[in-house]
Amino acid sequence: MTGEISRSQARAPLAVAAVAFASGIWLAGHLDRSPRTWVMATLGLALCAIAAVFARGLRLAQLSAVLALTGAGALARVDAPYPHVVTPPAEFVTGTPVEIEGHVTSDGIRPPGGGPRERIDLETEVIKLGGRTFHEPVRIRATAFSKIAGGEESAEGAAPEFPWLAYGDRIRFTAKLRPPRNFRNPGAFDYESHLRGLGISVLASVDVANLEILPDKIGRRLGFWRSRVRRSILDHISNPSTGLWDRNTAALFAAMIVGDDSMVVRGVREEFQVTGVYHLLVVSGMNVALLALAVFWLARRLHAPEWAAAIGTIALSVFYAYIAGMGVPIQRAVLMLSVFLLARLLYRDRSALNATGFAALVVLAVSPDALFEAGFQLTFLALLAIAGIGLPLLERTSSPYRRALEYLDSTTYDLNLDPRLAQLRLDLRMIAGRIGRLIGALAARWLVAGVAGAIVAAFELIVISSITQAVLVLPMRMYFHRAAIGGLPANVMVLPLTGVMLNAGVAAIALSYLWLPAARVVAWIATTALHWTLRSIIVISHLELARWRVPDPAWIITLIATAGIVAAIFAVRRQKVFAWTGILLLFASAGAAAFWVGAPRVAANKLEVTVIDVGQGDSILVVSPQGRTMLIDGGGSFGPAHGEFDFGEDVVSPYLWSRGVARLDIVVLTHAHGDHIGGLARVLENFHPRELWVGINPRSPALDHLYATALAQGVMVRNHSSGDETDWGGTHIRALSPPPDWQPKAKPMNDDSLALLFTFGETRALLAGDVERRMERLIAGESPRADLLKVAHHGSATSTTTEMLAAVQPRFAVISVGTRNSFGHPRMVVLERLQNARVLTYRTDMMGLVSFLLDGKNVEPRVGGF
Repeated sequence: MTGEISRSQARAPLAVAAVAFASGIWLAGHLDRSPRTWVMATLGLALCAIAAVFARGLRLAQLSAVLALTGAGALARVDAPYPHVVTPPAEFVTGTPVEIEGHVTSDGIRPPGGGPRERIDLETEVIKLGGRTFHEPVRIRATAFSKIAGGEESAEGAAPEFPWLAYGDRIRFTAKLRPPRNFRNPGAFDYESHLRGLGISVLASVDVANLEILPDKIGRRLGFWRSRVRRSILDHISNPSTGLWDRNTAALFAAMIVGDDSMVVRGVREEFQVTGVYHLLVVSGMNVALLALAVFWLARRLHAPEWAAAIGTIALSVFYAYIAGMGVPIQRAVLMLSVFLLARLLYRDRSALNATGFAALVVLAVSPDALFEAGFQLTFLALLAIAGIGLPLLERTSSPYRRALEYLDSTTYDLNLDPRLAQLRLDLRMIAGRIGRLIGALAARWLVAGVAGAIVAAFELIVISSITQAVLVLPMRMYFHRAAIGGLPANVMVLPLTGVMLNAGVAAIALSYLWLPAARVVAWIATTALHWTLRSIIVISHLELARWRVPDPAWIITLIATAGIVAAIFAVRRQKVFAWTGILLLFASAGAAAFWVGAPRVAANKLEVTVIDVGQGDSILVVSPQGRTMLIDGGGSFGPAHGEFDFGEDVVSPYLWSRGVARLDIVVLTHAHGDHIGGLARVLENFHPRELWVGINPRSPALDHLYATALAQGVMVRNHSSGDETDWGGTHIRALSPPPDWQPKAKPMNDDSLALLFTFGETRALLAGDVERRMERLIAGESPRADLLKVAHHGSATSTTTEMLAAVQPRFAVISVGTRNSFGHPRMVVLERLQNARVLTYRTDMMGLVSFLLDGKNVEPRVGGF
């Protein structure tokens, strides 16, 4: 490593300004102050900075300016306009069907799996309910579906043709409107805020048999133009007549190049996530950067002036981003690219870290809440890793060697270099001379220079990838509960292929409009690069270490990881010993962020029963007084239609990770209905329990899949029936159903449920699955008195009989049930029985997650968890 980087290169005032502005945004979220207070503070500090400049107090001026920017960031946060979202009156969102006329605001998206479906965003022109109409425009996200598979016939005749809707199409349909709702568990994705940011206030489901396309279209000319261009490109990608790619390959290129990931199934997505290269599967900043780099390089090779190459690259990047969807990550990528290219024109002594800081300032000034978005944090942490650590490190390691490889035939150029670099050039010329006797002088020079350049490029790729992965470990753990340990080898192998794949793919699509034979040749190159990319990803994704999942980091882990990043940024520009120390601290802190797992957050010496909000299903976390953990059921969908949503991965696991749970001791399946078994396979994969408890169930595809997953994960399967008893972590557990001689029917039934009675001291909890009247009679005969009752079958009238309540005599009851579910649960007759028995009843559809703490004498309910 050479000496320190020059002071001019180390300065990055705009990066400091961005950090100060972001600190103000964060501070405003923790200090409740009026906008006037922040205005006064900002103006006062700015005046102080100006006065210090005139007084030649440079340090005071700098400090005051930084604090003024902090105040400006806080002011931007508290004074930011709240997004205006129009919500229809309450009577239009009560579950009564309404008639809607509106126009589509973006091309329909076809989600994979689950039969013919299409996701539509639309803006209403009028909503009608009886004699009332509502004319104010409302943004709706609707899912159009067909109850009849294509080609089949209903009793009324042929199945309706499924309409793939485009921007501007006017439609009329009847549907029930419903507000979006989060799963109200700690760690859950904030779906409501996500939709609100898009201006969407209500959801709807539409049977295409009731959907009518109206004449005329409504929209902007630019929007119609984008829709036509985008659809034309997608047609050239996926149309078999062009012969570019097969169906599966076309689906991946549509996702990576145009941003249409509708045909990419979840399993493929997760392989990319596991290996830390998910950014390849979506139109991200890296895709924009790789394509822009190719355009700029080609323009310069065609001898275009640098200003023309820069302006042309920016224009084409904006065009590409607009066609690909112009999402927020792409906007940031284009902004960053534009700032960097313009900086090349305006400043010869440019700083990538300054350009990164400027882009961050612009984004945060426009949208302060972006600071708290995962996409913003990942994008700018990656840029910070490259500009703040990676490039300075390369400047002191490989860059001198890269410069030494230029003009290799020029002995005059040797005089401008360090002696050891001049000696390297002399050695390379000597090697080329000897090889030249065999293959010719020109070929030998190209070969030697190419091999040396490839070695330097490989070193730089490894350095940049390693540092970027180390910096991103913390946010990857926070948002995705993945350490992305396979990200380093995956990126090293995949990134060179990605450049070839993306640019060849774009070239093939462009050529398909001009000359198909040439387009097919280039498409073959892109396909070859893609297949090698997929092979690398598949190999890495199947490594056990690559699938490492981790719970939310404790505050000390966040502090350590942040300190490692800051230390590396400041140390890499200093003397050799400090630089290496900073890099070592970065990787040590990243290792801690990836592997350090603390103890789960539990209530000591208490039996905890937490009913997780999984909608219309069941999932219950039980924690013993000694801290042992058990999960009963994993939620899921009920019925034949299943989409890509996985309750185990998307609802149950995030809650467990938010509690710091890394492993479960026991997983229990009460019975094999979809709303209980659906999420359990992913729970087994994510939390590796020692045992899986089951009752007596008939064979079913879902149960076979669960058993196969248990076998693959080394989980011991234990069968239980009434009469079985065990002591577990300071708690006594007794099974009350099904009886040992139970004969299940051909398909799973509610009375197959494994009901468990937990006893700790003088307190008890009965978790009864979905048992119905027949099984409740058997349970009632077991004298199952309990302080807490998990109401069976989501409050259905077939369960929670007066006989059962008389036997249990609960003080508290909890119903796990979905909001506005189609079954009408919980039934009023059940609620009346509970009320007449003076049972204090909690419901997940109204309260979200509910916890109960049993200390051996009393029961303490807690709504919303700890």
